[in-house]
Amino acid sequence: MDQPYHTPVLLDEVLSFLRPREGGTYVDCTLGGGGHAEAVLNAISGKGLLVGFDRDPDAIRAAGERLGRFGASVALVPHNFDAVRNRLRQLNINEVDGFLLDLGVSSHQLNDPGRGFSFQQEGPLDMRMGRETTVSGLEIVNTYAEEDLKRIFREYGEERMAGRIAWRIARQREERPIETTADLAKAVRRAVGERFILKTLARIFQAIRIEVNDELENLRRFLGDSIPLLAAGGRIVVISYNSLEDRIVKNWMREEASVKERLVPLTKKPVVPSEKELSENKRSRSAKLRAAERKQP
Repeated sequence: MDQPYHTPVLLDEVLSFLRPREGGTYVDCTLGGGGHAEAVLNAISGKGLLVGFDRDPDAIRAAGERLGRFGASVALVPHNFDAVRNRLRQLNINEVDGFLLDLGVSSHQLNDPGRGFSFQQEGPLDMRMGRETTVSGLEIVNTYAEEDLKRIFREYGEERMAGRIAWRIARQREERPIETTADLAKAVRRAVGERFILKTLARIFQAIRIEVNDELENLRRFLGDSIPLLAAGGRIVVISYNSLEDRIVKNWMREEASVKERLVPLTKKPVVPSEKELSENKRSRSAKLRAAERKQP
């Protein structure tokens, strides 16, 4: 690959908290282009196993090229990470030494206009991370009731102008379908004007993307399945990019630590990128890392 598929965020911090060791089994639940996975594989020196999940066929293809030299130390699974329990069972894996989740959208997905993730490039309103997803952004924007649009903008985008934006979209689609990212951005601009428009557009696009890909429920399902699969002393590292994901992870770790007493938190506060990383990779600016360890029996 001439250009990196995606620059891994908080790479040194991931390795520090995940603590990969030779002979261990690790699961990268959000493989992307394989940047984090490559670093883990280097750390285990080909004497363990890295299982990589991703529902995006482009990511699986890019990671396969990047990680091919590691041979049998890599197993790529073209499915979403909420299927981790069943897919690991199919690989005869009952226990792992570490889980990594790097949530959100990859640079490759954002930079591809055909995927429809970014309001900064015109493309079809798709937003599906995996082609098996049946509902696209196009259907949500054009078929959801106005009240449902308002709900997802408020819940998944935390947008205070949710009602006004939903109303405008409903009126605009009466004239003609909203088919592209530019069409949607235009409707949002008509609803709220130009003040703080970039942040508003980011929240609206985030909300639709979360709804399309069922991101929050997928995360909850994975977290619910993860502890029985994690070996004693094994670690889970999660990088989130919005307050909704971070809140789910924080509350889950807190409950597992203080109520169920199955985890030991390794991060009192989320770890964020350094000034150096922020200057080199602006898309890391909203990243927050939390980590925990499975208690010894």
